[in-house]
Amino acid sequence: MWKISQFTIEKSLADRGCPDQLLVYNTDSRKCVLLEEAAWKRFKAGLNRRDGSGCLVTDRFAALGFIVPDQQDEQANWLARFNARRFGQKTIYPLIAVTTGCNIGCTYCYEAGVQATTMSKETIVHVLNWMRRRVVDDGVTEINPGLFGGEPLLYPELLFQIMDGHKAICQKYGATGSFYTSSNGMLLTPDLARTLARRGLRQIQISLDGPKSIHDLRRITKRGSATYDQSLRGLRVALKFVASVTLKINFDRQNLDAMTELLDFVSEDPELRQVTVKLEAIAYQMPASKVNHPADLVIPPESTEMADAYAKLSLMCKTRDLKVTNDTAHTTPCMFSSHHGVIIGPAGNIYKCISLVGRRDLAVGSVYDCTYDEDAYNRQMNSKKKLTDCFDEKCAYIPVCAGGCAYESVIRGADVTDRYCTKDYLERYHYLRHLIRHQSILEDLGMVPLTAEELSRASGNGCRGCKNGG
Repeated sequence: MWKISQFTIEKSLADRGCPDQLLVYNTDSRKCVLLEEAAWKRFKAGLNRRDGSGCLVTDRFAALGFIVPDQQDEQANWLARFNARRFGQKTIYPLIAVTTGCNIGCTYCYEAGVQATTMSKETIVHVLNWMRRRVVDDGVTEINPGLFGGEPLLYPELLFQIMDGHKAICQKYGATGSFYTSSNGMLLTPDLARTLARRGLRQIQISLDGPKSIHDLRRITKRGSATYDQSLRGLRVALKFVASVTLKINFDRQNLDAMTELLDFVSEDPELRQVTVKLEAIAYQMPASKVNHPADLVIPPESTEMADAYAKLSLMCKTRDLKVTNDTAHTTPCMFSSHHGVIIGPAGNIYKCISLVGRRDLAVGSVYDCTYDEDAYNRQMNSKKKLTDCFDEKCAYIPVCAGGCAYESVIRGADVTDRYCTKDYLERYHYLRHLIRHQSILEDLGMVPLTAEELSRASGNGCRGCKNGG
């Protein structure tokens, strides 16, 4: 006997000009199919008839995850698999924030209010020992550290110490791994890029927030100087020496409509179009943060406006044949999904959220102890507490949400363990994402094409706070 999975969603395409068609997809299996609405209804009606009606496609839909055995406890089953992935991972991606200092002062930086400190060589020794313990004590076979900041390229010698120590651990204990980093690109020279690549840097992410006129309003030096030309130069250097280069686009209401110019520029440049684009929405700031970025420019992360913004930018990239990262539009599940998914701050404190680095009251341990603070760690990793209401509500989006973003909970005055519901956003975004993914097939069936202009009208997007007509 079978039942429709809690994680299966059906969406009519009537509003797209295909009244007889459904998109049926599952957020756990990530599978999606196009079905005639009448056929899907017949299947559901005959799902558990003892005369076998509907059995011809039962195996197919079971394989897609659309149906599950009637007696299956989906909550217990999903939590068991979720925890098995969290605590059984042999490949980990710890972030190492060598500094919270930076050579620029982005108007929206979430590290505003965090004291600028830099990792000592002594702390790096303990960071390396933490890595060694993961291999020796926990059976981790691959460690891929992220070199993070602030701006990590301010201190290349510290990066070299970490990279060389990581290599020695891997050689001694038979582990593997490589490095990735996030930078503003301004300090990246050919010599530095070549040296980092030789030491194992395989991926680098550099940010541009739009064309020059917009970028230079937002990503500025501490003295208010422009940074676009230097970041673009760094991006070009990276493409010559680093295997994988990501162009990160941080967006909000201020620069969203300016992305046409940036994406046209990237797609028309044979060198730049090699990048993979990462789209990331600007977040609200901590209440006490002193930033120059108006809060009303931030798109509420729980809103359908956010869904339309991500879909609009994704569609703009697709129409220009630009690759977009797989994690675009999903901030969760995140570090809370991995036992050793952590960010290590400059003082050696360990955090479970990249956006909470440097806020010591939210640390879950220290590399000086080489273990986690059991009480703090277990409290933050208690996904069952966060997800109780989600399962009670039979939410279909648990696999792509896992209770929501801890940072968003904290900045609203809630506890890091409290859920932050973004169901309206997820419902809208997943529908739009599948329309974009299957666009050519759906248009062949008569679907009204989804356009960036339509998404702008749907959410009322408009460029606010821009100069030069942004």
